[in-house]
Order: sequence, then structure tokens, then C-alpha cells
Amino acid sequence: MITKNWRALLFSALLTSSAFGQEKFIDLIHRRISSVVFTTVSRFDSFFADPRIKEESKAYLRLRAGFRYDSSPDFKNILKVDFKIRLIKLEKRLGIFVESYKERLTRKEEEEPIEIKEKNKEQISVGVEYRPEKTKVLRHRFSIGITSSPKIYAKYFISNIPVIYKRWEITAYQWFRAEKRIDDYKLEERTQLYIDKLLANDFVWRIYIERYKDSKTPYQVINYISSLRIFNPVGFFKKPLATEIFAGITQKKLINAKASNYTLQYRIRANIYKNWAFFNIYTGSNWPESRGFKGTPFIKIFFEFYFGRI
Repeated sequence: MITKNWRALLFSALLTSSAFGQEKFIDLIHRRISSVVFTTVSRFDSFFADPRIKEESKAYLRLRAGFRYDSSPDFKNILKVDFKIRLIKLEKRLGIFVESYKERLTRKEEEEPIEIKEKNKEQISVGVEYRPEKTKVLRHRFSIGITSSPKIYAKYFISNIPVIYKRWEITAYQWFRAEKRIDDYKLEERTQLYIDKLLANDFVWRIYIERYKDSKTPYQVINYISSLRIFNPVGFFKKPLATEIFAGITQKKLINAKASNYTLQYRIRANIYKNWAFFNIYTGSNWPESRGFKGTPFIKIFFEFYFGRI
């Protein structure tokens, strides 16, 4: 016969075992959800060719061609080529690369096609990059190089491994860049914060905040962006299709923040052939300060082709 003490001890053991099992079960569910969030967000970023995915790519060649029309009025042919080629790795961590070079662009311009400006048309950068392969908390990368301007530059990048809590994913980036010409120099600094919420399978809400400052301007530029992204794996003739509703505010901040542009956009991006040919439609409107915040509708249609991995 089990005494009261034994029954109490057995009951306590059962509770402890149950709690331990429940904790393991919760951890398992948390890991599963976290994995889904990270996978979904990464797939979106890769599909949209976001700047941070492009920066992480070791080698690629991207071609864009199409047109843009807005009510400024303005009509532009879109032709753009950019690339990064890794030539060799030294000591498993140091890599020599050749890439296209252009002046700093906003995130919106990085994601969208722009015409090649004459002053940047022929510029190419050659440099050496150092990036540790294994990191537990922070990722960082350092590179130095020279452009065909000629111009010597150095870049340093640091970010956290994505912080995942339930269906949220948070990533912060910090960039520093210094360049030196024969008779001039320029310092740049940029902070980026990505906050992603998985609302449903293949449905992500993103909040993006960017702050940029350089030594040539007295103010800093801040972008506040919110978007809803929907991914359909079989949406375009059984090929992946993604759509995004995008809204943002740009501010120039010296002492008091001042809005310089508002934007509302709708984007469609379709994978038309294998994993390297895409068709894009961007439409919407900007309300720039330079036009008295008058609405400026636009449409961009372009093809995009990739070689390498991005």
C-alpha cells in the first residue's frame, strides 16, 4: 500500500515530468514557428532581390530592361547592369572581387530599376573583402577597394543574426563607408531596421526604418516604410508570383524632421522562366516636396535576368 508521503512524491514527480514535457513541446512549437518565419521572410527577400540579399551574395550578374512613365511628365527607357564577381578566396576568408560601382542609392532605388547615369556608366570597383564564416550573434564584413574614378574606399558592415520571437523577426544593420579622391573625401553612415511579422503562410507584414547621413550634407535622411507582401508559389503559369503594397515617408532631419516625399506603390513580380528570369510591374504615386506635394502617378514595367546566385 502506498503511503501518503509516497503518493505526494509520485504526484510531484508526475507534475514535474508533465511540466518538463510541456516545456519541450512549447520549445518545439516555437522552433517550428521561428523556422517558418525565417524561411518565409528569407524567401521574400530573395525573390524581391532586396539590397541586403544582394549584399550577401558572393557573385552575381543582373540585367534589367524596360520603361518608366510618370506624370512629371517623363518617359524613360530602363537599362541597367550591375554585377559582383568573386575571383578567388585567400586564407578561406579573404576574397578579391570585381563589381559595378555607383553612388549611394536609397533602398527604393536599389529595389527598382534606374537608368545608367553618364558619370557612373563606366565605373568598376576592384577590392578585397573579409568576412568571418561562423558567427553566433553578430555578422560583420570589411572591404577596401578602388574605383575607376579613381577613388579609394573602405566599407564596414555589421548586423545581428535575426532575432525571432513567435511570428516576429527583427534584424538591424549598420553600415560605414569612407572614400577618398585626390582632392576630396566623403564619409557615409547608414542604419537599417527590419521588423517582419508573419501574418499567415506566405503573407508578411514588414516595417522598415532607415537612417542615412554623409559628410557632404547638413541633415540626415530617414525613411519610414510599411508593406504587405504576399507570395504565391504557383501564381503565374505555375511559377512563383509575389505582390507587395508599399507605403512610405521620407524625412530630412536637421533639428526638426521635415517630410520631403510620400509614396504609395503596388508591385507585382513574376518568375517567368526557371529561377533567373523575372517580369515586374510597379505602379503607384509619389508626393514629392519638389512638386509642392502634388501627386505624381507612375508605372514601371521591366524584365530582369540573373546569372549566378543572389
